[in-house]
Amino acid sequence: MASPITVAEQEAGELDPRVTNFAVSHVGARLSRKWWLAQVNKRLGTRFQDHVRDLSGNYQGAGAALQLGGDNYSLDYGRPWGYMAIDRYLKKRGVPVFLWGASVGPFDSDPSFAPAIHAHLKTLDGIFVRETETQNYLERHGISENVHRVADPAFVMKPSPPNDPEVRALVTDEMIGINISPLVARFADSGEGGIDAWRGRAAEMVIAAGLKTGRPILLIPHVGAPKPDEDDFHFLESLRQTIGNRAGVPIGILPPLGAAALKWVIGRCAVFAGARTHSTIAALSSHVPTLSMSYSIKAVGINEDIFGHQEFCRSVKTLTKDEFADIIGRLIDEGPAIRADLERRIPEIQTLARSAGRILAETLAAH
Repeated sequence: MASPITVAEQEAGELDPRVTNFAVSHVGARLSRKWWLAQVNKRLGTRFQDHVRDLSGNYQGAGAALQLGGDNYSLDYGRPWGYMAIDRYLKKRGVPVFLWGASVGPFDSDPSFAPAIHAHLKTLDGIFVRETETQNYLERHGISENVHRVADPAFVMKPSPPNDPEVRALVTDEMIGINISPLVARFADSGEGGIDAWRGRAAEMVIAAGLKTGRPILLIPHVGAPKPDEDDFHFLESLRQTIGNRAGVPIGILPPLGAAALKWVIGRCAVFAGARTHSTIAALSSHVPTLSMSYSIKAVGINEDIFGHQEFCRSVKTLTKDEFADIIGRLIDEGPAIRADLERRIPEIQTLARSAGRILAETLAAH
């Protein structure tokens, strides 16, 4: 689900003419039906899901519906009632629904909601999970018959060099790539300061890494959004201003780029630290030693599957500037061994990612 403005921007940026976009959104013009129902939901705690009406006229002829978004079926952004309503709407109209390349849950912290989502997940035609942590969680709650262990499709995305020579000039030997998003402020233990407190913590981390390693740093935005408090570039630009010259090393910032170009840049980093999950997948799938700054199950599961441990995955709630700098230093020191390990493991992960298409085709053929 996304606002009409966001979807219009996505449509304008599509590279494949076969892909079209339309908005499925709770957002409506003032005094519209959606607007009134949103007011009722807000004030009375009801769950009118009028956004499903946006699907009318758009699902006919669809062979399947894929619910994308790696962590929508979790509590990271609240209860996923809206996505569940979309699933039910489509299934009632004969469209098979699959949760695609996702992490799911956990929902144990919300015992009044957990039974509802667990029952709902059993009704889906397939759940393609991207890491074993999710698979194990679902199995513990009796959800296994429709579950398939695959991997995130981003692991097989091919990088593409950016066309702008000024952008390519930002890529230097031995640089440290860092993605720190404003989204993390929702999860980091930043007290009452919110995004400003998180910016301050993040600045101290970058400064500590620069002082410890003496390596140039490139700040890499990975997700753009119309709202400044959700846009990586806006946040990282303010972060760079907060840091000033205190890191003792050159600090550049990458302009907004497409996913394939971002992966090309990230793949040329000596080491990488990322908060956005797909920025870390771009790094790991390019065999770059990577620190995952975790705020949910997804980073934990992906790191466990690749490395068999959590040494390079740390929670943003507890990550300190010294710990951040120490791990960056370790990634540099152990870089050759880590790269060799990734060169061995990533092809296995990519095979899992590619298996999703075959499994989907087989499932639909038997449907």
